[in-house]
Amino acid sequence: MALPKLNQAPKYELTIPSTGEKLEYRPFLVKEQKILLMSLETQDQKMIFKAIFDTLNTCVTNNLNLNKLKTFDVEFIFLQMRSKAVGETADLTLKCLNEECAVDNPIKIPFAGLVPIIEKDITNKIAIGDEYSLNLEYPTFLQVANLDYDENKPAGTNASDIFQTTLLCLHSLDTEDEKVFFKDESIEDAEEFMGSLTAKQFESIVAFAETLPTIKYDAKIKCPKCNNENEYNLKGMQDFFL
Repeated sequence: MALPKLNQAPKYELTIPSTGEKLEYRPFLVKEQKILLMSLETQDQKMIFKAIFDTLNTCVTNNLNLNKLKTFDVEFIFLQMRSKAVGETADLTLKCLNEECAVDNPIKIPFAGLVPIIEKDITNKIAIGDEYSLNLEYPTFLQVANLDYDENKPAGTNASDIFQTTLLCLHSLDTEDEKVFFKDESIEDAEEFMGSLTAKQFESIVAFAETLPTIKYDAKIKCPKCNNENEYNLKGMQDFFL
């Protein structure tokens, strides 16, 4: 006798933050959770991001191009999948910020209301002299997932990481005669263009990149051992899931 198929997963719907499109999904099952846990054990960021994206591809049930999802889209969608799969809260352990104490403090974080905040007044157009206008756009999840970060430093903290991230924000350049899309240009040409900018122009791109929406949660915990009033600012998938 063949084994029956158990737990036909229900379907849910959400709105993709960056586009407003409707996405249908099911919670991930044990088979997907196993792959996620195995990727976490490697501590390899690329493998973890690949497992997360593969999970989305498996669990999204309507026909959408997931390759265009922004980083904050994936964070939000994965959070919703996880909440429907294993519960509406995440149990984390955060060390006391008092270095003389540093004991583990448990905290329960509710997923309800955790959405990426997209700032509406951010300038995504930068004047390059009097002739050109540079258009910026937030990078996709896959673009960020494929970056080669320095494994010895927190992602995005050194000059090379910052340069790579800002490079991904380049969308197009308006000239007097045409619009040039960076996706149609070689990485070498894009890097040469970036290198020709003034420090002020580059800082404007960095400022845009720093507004990249993400899931955030501010937590306050009074340490039961030393009574230190700890304040934590959690953000991004790494803090909530990894």
